[in-house]
Amino acid sequence: MGTLSHRAIRVEQDKEILLEFHCRINYESETPYARRVPYGAYRRKWLSTEQPGSYLAHLARTMSDPRTLAEIWEQDGTVVGHRWVVFRDVPDYGITIAEVMDLAVTPAFQRQGLGRRMLQHAEDVARKQGATLLRSEAGSDNAASQRLHASLEYRPYRIRYEKVLL
Repeated sequence: MGTLSHRAIRVEQDKEILLEFHCRINYESETPYARRVPYGAYRRKWLSTEQPGSYLAHLARTMSDPRTLAEIWEQDGTVVGHRWVVFRDVPDYGITIAEVMDLAVTPAFQRQGLGRRMLQHAEDVARKQGATLLRSEAGSDNAASQRLHASLEYRPYRIRYEKVLL
């Protein structure tokens, strides 16, 4: 493995890669009903909606919090991943929740431990920044993400259900 580094996201300059990562994350996290179409068709539809703009605006807004981790990860100058973690204080309970909004590794670099390193680094930084909990999501059929989280001792805290009505 080459030299791995990370840098802050530049929303405008990184727009295309961010949208590709986020769309891929959405697709991989969708239910079987939503994934009944091939990724290319899903991507075309997603890009035609308001969602990409909303996503980029939300990302940019969260970056005003200095605790936010919004990074592009590179190996020898090649983009290999993206990580976005936001922080939320819950004063009534005296806790701070760090939540992984996006964690993605490009397909060519998957299964090399990069996702693990990115998530472990998020844990370290969140802990140093006073987070009480670190939360992350995985789609119900995203077995690789579920295995990664389980191997790092994450436990489910909420289960959501869906029923197709068509």
